[in-house]
Amino acid sequence: MKNISDIGKKPFFPKKSLHIIGIIVASILTLIVLFIYLFPQNLSPLNSNQDFIFKTVKNKEFHIKAFKNHFQIKELKGKVVFLKVFGWNCKYCQKEIPELIKLKDKFKTAFDTIAIEYQHHSNKKNLDFIQKYHIDYNIINGDEQISFLDYLKQEYDWDGVIPMTIVIGTDGKILAFEVGYKSYSLTTLLQTTLQLLTSVALPQDKGEK
Repeated sequence: MKNISDIGKKPFFPKKSLHIIGIIVASILTLIVLFIYLFPQNLSPLNSNQDFIFKTVKNKEFHIKAFKNHFQIKELKGKVVFLKVFGWNCKYCQKEIPELIKLKDKFKTAFDTIAIEYQHHSNKKNLDFIQKYHIDYNIINGDEQISFLDYLKQEYDWDGVIPMTIVIGTDGKILAFEVGYKSYSLTTLLQTTLQLLTSVALPQDKGEK
């Protein structure tokens, strides 16, 4: 019969079990260190101030400085810009193409479009579609802008739905963030934007003579 006083003098875990637990803990710590080393971006919030370089499928470059609610595009300074994410196979995106072409033609010096193709088409395919639709605005290969698309998802909670349109004012401020198909047209969206900019720029009439 065991003495009650002897209870507690023996280790709670056998030495062999303690050795196994030590190995498991060490393995887990090693995996954590490796994960931090290999994927540091997954463990820290995305910096809201970032620089991006867009290269169109026709080799034109745009330098973009992104910070909270602003996108400053060096090459398009002073213009209203539609920054779009779209896909050639998206029927709603296809409907917008003729409208974007007309807007670019109508507002040559005041407006431009940068459209990021989101459905993994090659540069050759993008060039084929540009020729097919007679597109005169800027097309970006989305597979080359994964970091920017991730930035939109994390910074603006974009869920990947297309078409997506960000309206950027002449000072770089984001004036609208439109996701999915809308009942109104892009022309209406641009006209509303231009009216907003005009009303802000003009002094308020207080009725004084």
